Parts: sequence; C-alpha cells; structure tokens
Amino acid sequence: MRARFESAMDTTAKGGAVVLLLGVPTSIALVNIGILLILIGWFLSGRWPWKFDVIRHHPITLPALLISALVLIGITYTDAPKAYIGHHLYVYSKLPLMLMLLTLFHDPRWQSRGLLAFAVGSVITVVSTYANIWFVVPWSDSNNQGLGVSHHVFNDYIAQGLAMSFFTALALAMAIDARAKTPRSAWLLVAAFTAFSITHLLQGRTGQMVLLAMFCALAWVASPPAWRWRALIMVAAATVLVFLSSSLLRDRVITMFAEFSQYANAGVFTTSTGYRLDMWKNALEMFMASPLWGHGTAGYRVLSEQVYADAMVCAVACVHPHNQFLLLAVDFGVLGLVGYVLLLQRSFMAAFDLTVRYRNLLVAFLAILFVDSFINGPFWVTTERHLFASVLPLLLAGWRLPAVPSADAVRASSVRAA
Repeated sequence: MRARFESAMDTTAKGGAVVLLLGVPTSIALVNIGILLILIGWFLSGRWPWKFDVIRHHPITLPALLISALVLIGITYTDAPKAYIGHHLYVYSKLPLMLMLLTLFHDPRWQSRGLLAFAVGSVITVVSTYANIWFVVPWSDSNNQGLGVSHHVFNDYIAQGLAMSFFTALALAMAIDARAKTPRSAWLLVAAFTAFSITHLLQGRTGQMVLLAMFCALAWVASPPAWRWRALIMVAAATVLVFLSSSLLRDRVITMFAEFSQYANAGVFTTSTGYRLDMWKNALEMFMASPLWGHGTAGYRVLSEQVYADAMVCAVACVHPHNQFLLLAVDFGVLGLVGYVLLLQRSFMAAFDLTVRYRNLLVAFLAILFVDSFINGPFWVTTERHLFASVLPLLLAGWRLPAVPSADAVRASSVRAA
C-alpha cells in the first residue's frame, strides 16, 4: 500500500513538472498549479536516499545552495522590513525547486515530456501572436492589430521574447537531429516563423538581443570546427537583413541610442535605457560600499529607496537593478556574485557531458540567460524566473556522474595495452 501511494505521488510530482513547463510560455495559473503538484508529490513520494544522491552530486547544487544560504544569512544583518524579506524568500525559493526538478526529470521519458510540454505552449503562443495581427485574440495582452506594433500574448514582451528565443533553439535542434527531409524542413519553418515573431512582432530589445546571442551560441556549438566561423558569418549576415527589414527593430535600436545620448549629455534617466544606466551606476556604488558581505537580503531595495525619492521612479528603479549580477552583489557581496557565476559556469561545463541535442540546447539556453542577466533580472522577475528556474534543470537533468573505472578495469586495460 505504501509503495503504491508513493508511486502515485511520484507521478503527481512529475505530472506537475510537465504542467509547469506547459505554463511557462502560456499561463502563470498553470505554473502555480504545477508547482503545487510538485510540492505535494515530491515530499510524499519517498525515495529520499536516491533523491539526495542525485542532488548531492549534481554540478548546480553547490551554487544553488550557496545563494539560498546567503539569502537566509542576509536576513541577520539587513535593514529591510519583514515584507521585503518575505518577498525575497519567496523569489529565491525557486532555487531549491530547481534541485527538486533535477530528480523529477531524471527519467529521460519525463524529460522528453517536459520539453514537449514547453514546445506545445510555445506553439500556442506563436500561433496566437500571428493571429493577433488580423484578429482580436481574447487572451492576448497586447490586443493590437496590424504590423509595426507589439503582439505579445500571454506574458509581457520581454518574457515572450526570452521564451520564444529558446523555442527557436529547440526547433533548430530538432531540425539538426532530423534524419528525413520533411521533418527537417518543418522544424526549420517553425524556427523561422518563431524568430520572425520576435524580430518583427514584439516590442522591446531584449528578445532580439538574446535571439542573436542564441544563434551565435548554437552556431558555435552545433557546427563542425571547420564551419564555425562560416556559421557565425551567416548569423551576422542574417542579422543585417533582419535589421533592414524590421521597422520595429530599427526604431527600437535608434531609440536606444537616443536614450543613451540623453542620459550621457543631460542626465535624463526616465527612459528604458536611462533607467538601466542609472540603476547600474548606483548599484555598483552600493556594492563598492560593502563588497565583502553586501547589504543583506533586500539590501538593494532599501538603499535604492534612499536614492529614488519619487514614487513613480522608485516603482521602476527600486525593485531590482535590471542586472542579476549587480542585484546579488549588492545584497550578498562577492559571495553572491561568485555563487551566480558558479551557477552559469557549472551549467556550461555540464553541457558537454550531455547528449548532443541537450548539449546544443543547454549552450543556447545559457547564452539567453547570460545576456538577460546583464539587462534584466532572470531570477527575480516572475515570468522570467519561471522560465529559467524550470528550463535550466530540465536540460541539466540528463547529467550523470562520470563513471570512475574500478581497479580491476584499470588492470585489465593495462594488460590489454601491454
């Protein structure tokens, strides 16, 4: 009876993980339902020695636990009120969730189901984005018709650009793996339509920037060594063509340079670019004021409220500095920065112990995460956090501890060599 119950709970948790991946590009409600099922099923499914063994040996466990520990320790010396501390505990609770997902997607069958669920949600998003050009889509957040405007659907345009950039990588990876011409052509078409939806149908610059980073990373990792530079040149040429063909993209790039000039020459920071430049400057000063330990959990929030007195400005600039590296450095000092760099570095190194498909996907995904970490808060903003805290362990779940040859095997190999 107990074994049957634990098996049912294990299936519940794994099903919740799949629901979570389906909800990442489509619905926060589905994400919350998936997380609830994961929490219920994971804690009631037993198999604790196996779970801890998987988690204990995984490369991302150390940085995830380090950052989690810093959040808890940071409570002891922060000046933040309880409400801010509580919100930070909720935000960073996704780090332990990542370790739970490593066990849930450890089975390759469930890993494939999670990837399929994300693909289904992404197809719904892309189809809805194109439909929004001509029709009023009831579930669309933008409700715009025509070209030259943003057509983001379920999430804001930044989160949709991030998720669809990874879906483009997924479609390309499937095309690379396809052995027959028809499925290869179909996946290439899906990738082209998805990339076009980012460059021509979404407002903002984040989606386009991470899409370019993803293409460069995928060209580097998936191409034979002799073809890498040619592949990167093709990506550069395609970027120029996209820039010339997308008025929405050109306008956003021109606006970025104009906003940079306004900030540099007149100190105007109430623009998208100006806010970021000013937040980065102030966050760097905060870090330098206490580089070793930082200012504690929610330290940036407290200090930024002293810098930005205007309530409207503070609503944008006081929450996070739109840079994950600086956010962790201000709150937790050098250790917070090291923890995040380790998370990225260990994930990257683990990619080369995976199968070719998951290696390609993980390197492409890490390029998206790396670029977004400089201009947004991938582990802070709700929709972005859901994406990165679920897809990263999904791709890394296939990592296995390298086998250590036994003494007998080594002796046998020596005898054969002799």
